[in-house]
Amino acid sequence: MKKSGFSKLNKNEKIEWVLNNYFLDDKKSEEILRKYILDDFELQKIHDDFSENTISNFLLPLGISPNFKIDGRDYTIPMSTEDSSVVAAASKAAKYWYKRGGFKTKVISTKKTGQVHFKFDGKTENLIKFFKKNKKKFIDDCEKITVNMNKRGGGISSLTIIDKTDLIKDYYQLHAEFETVDSMGANFINSCLEQFAK
Repeated sequence: MKKSGFSKLNKNEKIEWVLNNYFLDDKKSEEILRKYILDDFELQKIHDDFSENTISNFLLPLGISPNFKIDGRDYTIPMSTEDSSVVAAASKAAKYWYKRGGFKTKVISTKKTGQVHFKFDGKTENLIKFFKKNKKKFIDDCEKITVNMNKRGGGISSLTIIDKTDLIKDYYQLHAEFETVDSMGANFINSCLEQFAK
């Protein structure tokens, strides 16, 4: 059912719309939806800020999986799932490996790559010339996005054009390498790529 401006409705209006359109005269559904809304307004606001268009909360059991030894340190891992076998299997594996020294980790690299794919029907040499002339502008236009990553020692490492016309006519990639230091960097990388595309 189409609804324009749903995100602008307050929580009660959203609940009413869902109930009126999908649970006609179903008081039990309304009770369940409202039952899981927290009485603590400030805490509920934090939950609502996690997502968009929230109408209630979806609760799962919070269990723990003890006996993890990772790089010589002991951990108990919280796990929120409706599948008890996942927690049981993780706990069993942790116990098994604990006796054998636990898990060892090694950071191989914090460099990541991303591409902007595009078509250009002109001469390759003209594209390369344009790119070389404007490469600094591509990087400078991402300055607001990269400022925090740069402070941590990361950022955009390199930017190149890759000619893919041997695969598909007029097909090129803007290939970027990123240093994300101690973060996964997915949002950072995607934001930079979107800016490059602009």
